[in-house]
Amino acid sequence: MTTIPTACTYDCPDACALQVETESDRIHIRGAPDHPITRGFVCGRIRRHVGRLRDPERVTTPLLRREGKWQETDWQTALDLAAEKLSAAMQEDGPASVVYQMSGGSLGLRKKLVGHFFSSLGPVTTLRGGVCDECGVAAQEQDFGMAAGHDFTDLGNSQAVVLWGKNPAATGVHLIPFLQERRRASVPIVLIEVVATETAAFVDRLVSVAPGGDGFLALSVLRLLLDSDRLDARAIARCENFVPFRDWLAGSEMQVASLARQAGVAMADVEFLAELYAQPGPVATHLGWGLQRRASGGKNLRCIDALAALSGQVGIRGGGVTYTSRRSRGLDQSFLAKKSGRTIDIASYGRDLAALRDPPARFVYIHGANPVSALADSQATAAALRAVDFVVLADAFLTDTADCADLFLPVSLMLEDPTDAVGSFGHHHVARVRQAVLPPTGVREDVWIAQQLHRRLGLTPDPWLADPAAALERMVAPWFEASGDDFRRNPTQPEIPFQDGFATPSGQMRLSTEMPTAVEVDAAYPLSFLTAKPRSYQHSQIRPQEQRGLPLCLLSPEAPGAQGLQDGQPARVVSPLGSLSVRVGLRPGMRRDVCLLPMGGWLRCGRAPNALVAAKLTDMGFGTAFYDQRVRLES
Repeated sequence: MTTIPTACTYDCPDACALQVETESDRIHIRGAPDHPITRGFVCGRIRRHVGRLRDPERVTTPLLRREGKWQETDWQTALDLAAEKLSAAMQEDGPASVVYQMSGGSLGLRKKLVGHFFSSLGPVTTLRGGVCDECGVAAQEQDFGMAAGHDFTDLGNSQAVVLWGKNPAATGVHLIPFLQERRRASVPIVLIEVVATETAAFVDRLVSVAPGGDGFLALSVLRLLLDSDRLDARAIARCENFVPFRDWLAGSEMQVASLARQAGVAMADVEFLAELYAQPGPVATHLGWGLQRRASGGKNLRCIDALAALSGQVGIRGGGVTYTSRRSRGLDQSFLAKKSGRTIDIASYGRDLAALRDPPARFVYIHGANPVSALADSQATAAALRAVDFVVLADAFLTDTADCADLFLPVSLMLEDPTDAVGSFGHHHVARVRQAVLPPTGVREDVWIAQQLHRRLGLTPDPWLADPAAALERMVAPWFEASGDDFRRNPTQPEIPFQDGFATPSGQMRLSTEMPTAVEVDAAYPLSFLTAKPRSYQHSQIRPQEQRGLPLCLLSPEAPGAQGLQDGQPARVVSPLGSLSVRVGLRPGMRRDVCLLPMGGWLRCGRAPNALVAAKLTDMGFGTAFYDQRVRLES
């Protein structure tokens, strides 16, 4: 038996250190027992990963679409054709006719060299914004000058923990043991959420908030603290515009009861949270990403930042308002080619890609992504890709996006990739990634493909692309400082963010006086459409055979359209963009104004929730406002 120390590169905040044991055909993955976050266990997604490596549906030969059907080809033919199409697009219409897209299929830093290759071609078209944390990061940059979170281990100093729109039981299970330790120490754990998620089983109190009501809830608590003279004097002195903020918050239209109604919460919950945040001991606030996936998402998050800061919880051990720790913090990326061309917004990807002119898109290269499933308005995304002259997809499976591609290049997966490194956007630890198993015959690595295209284009030699290992070591030198550690704490992460001031020009926090926008109510579409990350698979990395039957749509028996329906009965969820057949799951106690489906389903399987979601930007950061979509239920 051989044991290889490595790390998980899934798009997950936990960035687990792993130990992979191999013996003959047997592969066993376990968590590194001495890692301060992983603590020897792995999530269900990783336990299923071996099956993903060996899935009989996995593609191991390049495929070329001829007359609408895939035909196997060899790597030389595939790469020659890709280079020919790429070269023709650049020579005839310029680099702007080339569209490069990478997403979070792998968070290994080595993948950055593929983007480096495309950026080195000149002003190619790239993407702006995203579907993840962009809006919230922009909000915290407005408030604090940067986004920076506390490590999970700092919860040992907390006297209360608030999980605001965060569901770690499904999205990052390695936070759960730290919460359980605090509960055993009689520290209250509070969950603020629209729907009682799996995490509700690990908390002491659930505060049910209306869809989009998070900012109003934070303001109602702040107003109550202001009226009772319980804001923190030291925190006030650290804000550059407290007086206009105070006057705005004290306005007649900002009454506690009115704000609570807009938040959809009871006054008892507002009073409870006010007592919690005003207590002497530190309160840790950990934010999820759903509350910022709205047209008013940035404003919502800035209100929560203000509550945490003005109650004295920012800049202290055991406190903070943790949204993300930024997984790339400290990396040396100075030698990588910079983006220099036009951009299209991810939030409106299909519409923007189709609208490109002077020049139009001629060559699209996609890796680590399944945009047809993952982005808003799936049908528009698919149509736009099909209209492009030549689309190359580097993936391991024939996803929805593969249905729109002209050339498919089979790539290696986690555990098969060469030496790499990964940072965390949830905690402060980084880890080295090592190849633990060989990829199937015929499969290649993403960076190898970029190397081959570079050679075929006859470009000036690129030392970093030619030696990915050297490029990686330069990139992570600030992290590992020439050590051979398998994992360690990232020394560039601030242990206590904002303890000594903020990253703003003034060194003080900036408070927002912009009121969040209430979610629009539409009588024709009375339900707020939410999608949740499942525990069993990552984003859209789900096998087609696991998508048979109707997806489960959870909603209250009292929800509009649910009356008379039985649990398990077929129904339709309808938006202005179309409809999705579902199986009804009636859940007493749910809010009557929401319905919930699992994210990641494929269009081809009739399970893509994003086919119902219109393209819409968040208020900052160019994020995607997925959760502003309104739908109705039809029997």
